[in-house]
Amino acid sequence: MRCGRPPRAAAALTLLLVAPAVTAVACALAPRREADRRATPAPPDAPEPTGPPPVPAGLSNGAALVGLGLALETYAAGAAGAPVPLPGAGAGPDAGVFAGWLLTALGLVLAGPGLTRLAGRALAAFRPGAVRLLAGRVLQEEAAHVGPPLGVLCATVCGLIAALTLYGPDRPFGPLTVLGGGIVLACAVTGVLTAVAGARSALAPTRQALAQLGAARGAARRAAALRAGATVAVLAPVTWGVAVLAALPLAR
Repeated sequence: MRCGRPPRAAAALTLLLVAPAVTAVACALAPRREADRRATPAPPDAPEPTGPPPVPAGLSNGAALVGLGLALETYAAGAAGAPVPLPGAGAGPDAGVFAGWLLTALGLVLAGPGLTRLAGRALAAFRPGAVRLLAGRVLQEEAAHVGPPLGVLCATVCGLIAALTLYGPDRPFGPLTVLGGGIVLACAVTGVLTAVAGARSALAPTRQALAQLGAARGAARRAAALRAGATVAVLAPVTWGVAVLAALPLAR
């Protein structure tokens, strides 16, 4: 989009449809995969699992895609020999840079369940108490359900941080750029809230069992706060690091 010209219809449709569609698909597929996994019966001679569930393979695949995307972006930015243009100030970024951004975002989405499960493992490690153990085990069970929407949110926040790092306060965004960022962020947050609400309804039998055992009323709330804190503690540094690395090749 050039300065002084109205936005094209394709750009508006991409802004308003692609981000909500990706978030909706990630939120819809996650519980279906988890339900299929739980519905699959175990073989009769299979030993009973005694430890926590294994880390999903999506973590390694997501990390590989993030590394590939950053490498492709770095190579394309070096080959282009020019910094990324400002929004609305001319042609868009190079195709290689754009492909690197897409691979990085997809890697974060795939790594979301694995990172969430690692947060649950860290929460339940080192001689946990009853509440911390409950929070860690529940977070590991919820990882496959809330992980993909959290990955979408991480990718969205990563893009916002990279944009702020590139442009800075001396290069203000236009109203369309702010509107687009707000729409994408709102879609990502809505996907996370939807997944959390679904996981909360699935935990109703657990809360009822705790009440029958005489657990304190605030135990469930403390466990939820611990899960949220552990998830933020794991995902926030990863998001910040990927955002800084994504903006580094273009900040020249």
